[in-house]
Amino acid sequence: MLNTNQKKFTAGLIGVGLVAVITALIVSVFFGKGYRTDVPKALDEAVALSTFTRLDVSMSDMMIDGEPRHYAAVDEHWKDNGEALYMTECLGEGHVILGYKQSGTTVEVYALCEADEYSFQNGMLVQWSGYSCVPTLIVFDRDKHGNYIFNSAKEASDGAKFASSTKKMFPGDLAEIAISASGDDEISTSLGQQSLKYAEAYLVSIGREDALWVNNGEEQEYMTLIGAGVAENVASELYDLHPEYGVFIGTIEKIEDGKRYVYATIWDGDLDGNGTVTFSKTAYESGKVVKKTSYKVKDDSYTLIKPKQKKKK
Repeated sequence: MLNTNQKKFTAGLIGVGLVAVITALIVSVFFGKGYRTDVPKALDEAVALSTFTRLDVSMSDMMIDGEPRHYAAVDEHWKDNGEALYMTECLGEGHVILGYKQSGTTVEVYALCEADEYSFQNGMLVQWSGYSCVPTLIVFDRDKHGNYIFNSAKEASDGAKFASSTKKMFPGDLAEIAISASGDDEISTSLGQQSLKYAEAYLVSIGREDALWVNNGEEQEYMTLIGAGVAENVASELYDLHPEYGVFIGTIEKIEDGKRYVYATIWDGDLDGNGTVTFSKTAYESGKVVKKTSYKVKDDSYTLIKPKQKKKK
């Protein structure tokens, strides 16, 4: 199962210069210890693509920094992600290759990897699920044309076995770097900013360039119905009736049969749980309300008020 973390990102993109600095540092210190750090461009691209391969998603291309890069097609979800409340608009990846070793046609890559899942919430594309700074041993086979063919990947274990599992996968000096990488602001920032490039490019491709939410030190706050004062049993039952709207007050977006829809959960009430909960589904392009359901909530009970129930004859 993938390790899930919410990360803090800084504004603005980091260029390839930072990655080059990191690589140069590694080359100067660790060259000649049974592995190489002069990473070919084709191998670097193969590592990026392997992230999406491992997540088992179909691929499309987009332009990032003037070059075609792979990303997950809309409607895709990670195979290990059991939640389907939020539509995956795109996936982003980041990686820092600490070194690699080739034996015959087999290539072992020692990398720190990140993968992020982006979705629309409250009109902004946000990173809502993912993992970062995960030490990963990636194995490729080289064919007769010199192409890198993904073979397998192994990630460091979580928790108490993190350090020991990393040391089993990586050469000793690289293992030490990998173990402490999550506390390295330069590496963490590089990984996050690489991932953000996918989100930015995706927004350009759909004409919503200004809809990227970047964490500049403040967490984005999401309020649940319970947090707004609605009784727990009422909030739970309403969620069971309308799971497609998610658990937070506000909006999420989904693409269904090629059309984008906005799902909104609105609470109009007081902190004592008295008021109205409305669930609405609206076509993004036309603004036409496709479906709307409202409930009157009082204390620990609720009543459907729209659409009105037909009286039995």
